[in-house]
Amino acid sequence: MFDLNDDTIVSLATPIGYSAISVIRISGKNSISIVENIFISIKPGKKLEKQSTHTIHLGYIVSENNNFLDQVLVSIFKSPFSYTGENMIEISCHGSYYIQQQILQLLIRKGIRLSRPGEFTFRAFINKKIDLSQAEAIADLIRSENKVCHEISLHHIKGSLSDTIKNLRKKLLDFASLLELELDFSEEDVVFAKRSELFSFLQELEETLKKLIESFSLGNAIKKGIYVSIIGETNVGKSTFFNQVIQEDRSIVSHIEGTTRDYVEGEIILDGILFHFFDTAGIRKTKDPIEAMGMKKTMKKMEEAQVILYIFDSSNSKKEEKKIIMDIQNIHNEYPLKNIFVIANKSDISSVHNFEYFKSKFPHFFEISSKNFFEVKKVLNALSTFFLDKLKEKKIVITQYRHYEALKLSLKELLLARHAFNNGFSVDLISIYIKEVLRYLGVITGEITNEDILKNIFSKFCIGK
Repeated sequence: MFDLNDDTIVSLATPIGYSAISVIRISGKNSISIVENIFISIKPGKKLEKQSTHTIHLGYIVSENNNFLDQVLVSIFKSPFSYTGENMIEISCHGSYYIQQQILQLLIRKGIRLSRPGEFTFRAFINKKIDLSQAEAIADLIRSENKVCHEISLHHIKGSLSDTIKNLRKKLLDFASLLELELDFSEEDVVFAKRSELFSFLQELEETLKKLIESFSLGNAIKKGIYVSIIGETNVGKSTFFNQVIQEDRSIVSHIEGTTRDYVEGEIILDGILFHFFDTAGIRKTKDPIEAMGMKKTMKKMEEAQVILYIFDSSNSKKEEKKIIMDIQNIHNEYPLKNIFVIANKSDISSVHNFEYFKSKFPHFFEISSKNFFEVKKVLNALSTFFLDKLKEKKIVITQYRHYEALKLSLKELLLARHAFNNGFSVDLISIYIKEVLRYLGVITGEITNEDILKNIFSKFCIGK
């Protein structure tokens, strides 16, 4: 992992290459004094070490032989009021690759070493500027590709998840301490932890953990993008709908049945959420082995999707209402957790416009012509609103699989504690289960951790962060 020593570290915080400005970041006890030796202020006699924290100074970086390398801005952040909690310097130089390398090499010759990926944030964690869940949120923020991911990450950086977990641990730790005290006075048969309060808190904690665990399915989907499978029988207008969604003629549109034999994928961002759309092969009985393979892929995409858009041809008089309902019901039975949007397509040529039966069965029902983009847009708006509303319902959304696993293990131990409590088991057994809940919750924030977890988390950071 990282050596916990007094090394001063340096890294380029901006991407390598040519740009207007580049930022070189330095952290460590000696960062200000080392930069002092290679910096000449435009104001004669100015010493960096005597300047206040959070100040910026204009001057020149000078090499050992007094050659001026660049005119720069030097920002000073003094311990403990910095990102890492250590003395920090940020040098804003011109974005020449040559200048970047000359300054970096000069700093290395002065005794500073290059940082490893995530080392600045690791130092912030070790110096208690942030906890582990906030560190992971920083990595997510850097990688965020849409508005919603950005907002969730920023929310976690501010400590929404950390504060919730820490408050739960504090209350649980108070009860655990009282139970331990009872064990110390077991011969006197003294009760320190009020059983009614403990029961209420365990019940409250169970509900909170369940909500956090449930939020992961939404958070993970938002983070990776929502997968939407467009399904239906052959020749119902799935490809036309798909092409309208991505605004590109990517799927072949034809009156010939079975044109789409493999899925076609496209991505769009709706209200800050990334959606992956899949136009799939039409569902029908066939002896064509290639088309049958396409339908197998359709089934697979249905399994992977968070949303199924079921499209049927409302102009087809042969299609009986009951048969359509059965088709959709089969999808419900096979994939009960899916969000299913039902679309009656080809309304421009359909004589049937009474779909009250469908509307009563499916809250997300639309009668459209997929040839009309504005009608397709209504479906897309409903789709994004559906997920935005889900997000609004959640105070905290779990996006990290590590957090999800720790919460599940916490809940498992909590349920054992409640079972032991309800059945009058001994205090020492209840105490053991509660300690396990505390341990798993502590893993989320980093109050309890190990080398492997830290290595896995910080190795995902870019160099310079």
